[in-house]
Amino acid sequence: MFRKSSCDRLTLVTLALLLAFGGLTGRLAYLQIARADQYREMAERQRKRMTPLQPKRGSIFDRDGEILAFSRDAYSLYALPYQVRDVDGTASQLSLLLKVPRSEIAEKLRNQKGFVYLRRQLDRDTASAIEKLQLPGVGLEKESKRVYPQECLAAPLIGYVGIDNNGLAGIELQYEDILRGEGGVAEEERDAVGNPIPGVTRVMKEPRDGMDLTLTLDLDIQNKAEAELAAAVEASGAKGGNLVVMDVRSGEILAMATFPGFDANQFATTDPALARNRPVTDAFEPGSVLKVVTAAAAMGEGLVSPGSTVGIPPQLRIGDYTFKDPHEMPSSQLSFSDVIAHSSNLGTITVASRLKPEAQLDYLKRVGCGEPTGIDFPGEARGLVPPPERWTATTGATLAIGQGISVTTLQLTGILACVGNRGVMVRPHLFKEAVDPHSGERIVWEREERTVLEPELCESLIGILEQVVHHGTATRAATGLYNVAGKTGTAMKPDPRGRGYLKSYIGTFAGIAPSEDPRLAVVVTLDEPETIYGGICAAPCFSAVAEFALQQLKVPPSQEKVNTKDRVRER
Repeated sequence: MFRKSSCDRLTLVTLALLLAFGGLTGRLAYLQIARADQYREMAERQRKRMTPLQPKRGSIFDRDGEILAFSRDAYSLYALPYQVRDVDGTASQLSLLLKVPRSEIAEKLRNQKGFVYLRRQLDRDTASAIEKLQLPGVGLEKESKRVYPQECLAAPLIGYVGIDNNGLAGIELQYEDILRGEGGVAEEERDAVGNPIPGVTRVMKEPRDGMDLTLTLDLDIQNKAEAELAAAVEASGAKGGNLVVMDVRSGEILAMATFPGFDANQFATTDPALARNRPVTDAFEPGSVLKVVTAAAAMGEGLVSPGSTVGIPPQLRIGDYTFKDPHEMPSSQLSFSDVIAHSSNLGTITVASRLKPEAQLDYLKRVGCGEPTGIDFPGEARGLVPPPERWTATTGATLAIGQGISVTTLQLTGILACVGNRGVMVRPHLFKEAVDPHSGERIVWEREERTVLEPELCESLIGILEQVVHHGTATRAATGLYNVAGKTGTAMKPDPRGRGYLKSYIGTFAGIAPSEDPRLAVVVTLDEPETIYGGICAAPCFSAVAEFALQQLKVPPSQEKVNTKDRVRER
């Protein structure tokens, strides 16, 4: 009995072992044959990783090749938290190099995510120091960092990119498709702790670098414009200011300044209000500078000529409002030329009252009021022209003197440029050309223009606007070398609560030079200057910038002096 029982137990054990071995063999066969592809794919995914290859973002240059923006190599520090063996020790070592609290890094390393960035856009030296530590679960990826070598110069215009090198504002955003390029992809093999294995990376798709972009800006003129604008703001006690320099023939923007500005390299900590390119994005009521359009409409409709006599009443009551002149006129009878030269509200309204509303509106629309200029820049304001159904008894009068209507500094520049270009309005632009670094292909700006005023009308307007500088409200706009034509503006600011107007102003001077053969339009606007009159606060800035810019472009001085400084007695 004892021997039989022992045999039975041995048999049972043997059978159990055979069954277990058979089960293991079957399971192994199942895994290695039936599910071999699945586990092979899992192993491949653990060992291999598809890594995006970032293209190099195109550089931005001024018209003479001065660099405004470029990209340089940088590195991203990342971690695979599940592979970090010593969280506290790793955090301590990294905190010394990154100069951030150890607890901040430790918190990220304890995260259960499979991948986490610890820091973006490290410089080469810091990245090399981290690499030497050979920390398990910590790695570096090469990327690029955008650099703006001119810092504050033209920063609101150029804009900036985000942490992933995507354009967020300005030209960087406007031409994102050209500058960004096209990303590639590579297959990497990694070891057990997630570090790339050298020599086994396979590029699946090569990245295509972005195109280099050349702007119409002249960096020397831009620098002068910003310096003079800052000086004008300080001298006048203004809150800020805008300035545009535009070639009247081509529509090229040679300078576009706003003050105060910001450093594009520090955009992440900048007040968003300072980052706006206000000559394009902000509209305001221009005041008397818009009498240029009123004069064009009155003469274009045959109601007056420059020599026509206009009676200047003591005041005008229209609807519920009484209009007055801001200062005493030299006479109660003025030529129409002197009405504009001395910026008489009463004389202008008297003439404008003979205009049909549809004609007045037509001329405003012709020169681009209420419509975007079409400049290649994001966020352009269109300004506002009240539609006919919203006109009141005073609308025609207020529009004639530039109130109750809003424009941008750029739109004003376009109006003066149109007059200087003998009635041809050219679309303003910042793009000059782009070059493909691979093929050498060049893309150039295609000029767009339309005729909106008669050449003879513009000749008469220029003659009137010369008198503004010769003996009118803008004697301070005169330059030493070139004749100038232009118009001042001193406009009340509307109350944003809709309660009429504030006791604060915008001072403007908008002009063209040389007036006998205009090349440039320059507009200066100052926000809430203590010295409110545009002819005092803005005109000197115009004079300095216009003269410098014309010399920079090698424009010969005016031969026949009409209103240069030696021919004008400053008021």
